[in-house]
Amino acid sequence: MAKRITLIGMMILVLIGLKAINSKQQKHIERARDGQHIIIAPEEFLTQANLLADFYWNEFQIARTVVDQQDIFDQMSGGVEDPEAIRDYLIEFFDDPSIWMDSSVLLMGSGTEEWNTPSDKNRIVVIGYTDDEFVMLDTDIYPDVPIGRYPAQNIEQLELIINRNIQYITNPTLDWWRNKMLIVADDEHKAGNLEGLTPTSGLNHTARAQELAETLSDAVWIDRVIGIEYEMNTNGNKPEAAHDVIYNVNEGRLIWHYIGHGNEDVLGDEDYFRASTQLQLLQNTDHLSLFTAASSRVGNFTSLEFDCMAEQFLTYEDGGVIAAITPRECASGSSNCILFLAFFQNIINDYQYLGAALLDAKINSGTSIINSKLYNILGDPLLFVNPPQRDENITITGNPEILFYNDDISIFGQLPFIDYSQCEFKAFESEYDCFYTNTLNGATYEVDYTKFGEPYFEEEITIAGDYYETSFTVTSDIQTGEEARMISYVNGVEGDFVQYLYPITISDGTSSPDLPELPPSLVASNYPNPFNPTTTIAYSHPNDCNIELKVYNNKGQIVKILVKEEQLAGLYETVWNGTDENNHPVASGIYFYRLETESKTVTKKMLLLK
Repeated sequence: MAKRITLIGMMILVLIGLKAINSKQQKHIERARDGQHIIIAPEEFLTQANLLADFYWNEFQIARTVVDQQDIFDQMSGGVEDPEAIRDYLIEFFDDPSIWMDSSVLLMGSGTEEWNTPSDKNRIVVIGYTDDEFVMLDTDIYPDVPIGRYPAQNIEQLELIINRNIQYITNPTLDWWRNKMLIVADDEHKAGNLEGLTPTSGLNHTARAQELAETLSDAVWIDRVIGIEYEMNTNGNKPEAAHDVIYNVNEGRLIWHYIGHGNEDVLGDEDYFRASTQLQLLQNTDHLSLFTAASSRVGNFTSLEFDCMAEQFLTYEDGGVIAAITPRECASGSSNCILFLAFFQNIINDYQYLGAALLDAKINSGTSIINSKLYNILGDPLLFVNPPQRDENITITGNPEILFYNDDISIFGQLPFIDYSQCEFKAFESEYDCFYTNTLNGATYEVDYTKFGEPYFEEEITIAGDYYETSFTVTSDIQTGEEARMISYVNGVEGDFVQYLYPITISDGTSSPDLPELPPSLVASNYPNPFNPTTTIAYSHPNDCNIELKVYNNKGQIVKILVKEEQLAGLYETVWNGTDENNHPVASGIYFYRLETESKTVTKKMLLLK
């Protein structure tokens, strides 16, 4: 059992703690300082609420006002315990709409839909089907201020959550786990049939996992537990997949994201994780993940009869999570994935804090706001959960465009500061191309996806000044291809940092890379992806032919025709500026571009984020 430290004791430890805030996060801290922040707590939690507010002031100079829930009832509803009173109070509190996005609300306590039943779970009232309704401050249907909740039922749970948050900020465990993410994807089986039969289906969980992995920074090490890769036992479960989920979480992953079916107790019909029987197997107190689930009811914290999976993760003493973003009710697969594509862009690529990242995704991703409001933050909306800051300053001596089997190469890394002491360098083989198909009851499921290449060279390097270097031989029989990478994780007194080089081509030497050849079939890609507001679509075709390049929305409607002409065989590119045929800007969201000839069609997905 983990040793419990009192909250006051933790505040003393803060004085000698290690700060892990980097310059990317600092800009968001500075914006938060200009916002308004409030913690609403019942009387019995006010001491802890004030200690957390003091911590944020001392650590970040972010002022958080602490208010007794009963005082709000007394002021706004004549003492009646009315959730509308809290919204009315917040409308008056947040009187400057220009800083709403940089502000926050933290509800400190659990709450259920049976508020009048005496229970430890009834500490802070709930409203409607989402905490977002507390922060709908104007006349539209959108939430206006980031909001989160600590679903604590007693002082012990509350202090555990707060202690972990303070430790996470001031004295993090610096290691590779902070640059790793786990994506778990449900398989294609449902109720004896197949689902997700089209690549664009919101129920094609493997395709959605692939889409997410392609969206994130190439510096982040992404592990995947893909349900289709595991054998089903006679009970319809996939215990080896569950084993791999638990192993990855215990080893440490900054973020653990699930895509698929689920409920309050279990992820997937195949039991990828069952809280009631497997929670005790988590032993990751030094590597607490952010847990997110593009699923249904995993975060249904409002039941009086049971604690949902997200609640149990937060209050489990021997491990669990630092925060959870999960839905209370049944949610839509397609809308879920659009929401999380934008959310992880904000977290991993832009280093925003949880509340701002989620609210921005709800408002600006183009997904259904009715669906998005099902998702609550069980945790502090002001918490940063981001990978280390990064750059691309890894150089291969001589800058070869292609690495061949048995090549002896040297690499050099130039760091931005001199206060790093240790480097863990890894060279990865190329990503794997995978294809899966299954036929059941006359229906066929097919999906293409990739897997992250494995490290073929690893070394711990002592850093001299502001650089490091090493040499190694490219191992024979590793995966070849054009998507290999190198990543260095470095740490020191002030925190950690990541450097990476991607993409790198690895060849077995059996074909000459110096002779540019047109691909044997139609090829297309776009960059950047995601983009705002323009992206370049590059394509090639090996024969003279008539070419049409069109952009479609996710309803299958043509948005714009970019190319319609006869072309010679060759390499081409064109730019889409995010407008329709009338040159009007289109909304954020997922779009498709389709490249067509007389004999072949290629369709690819792209994400416009504004």
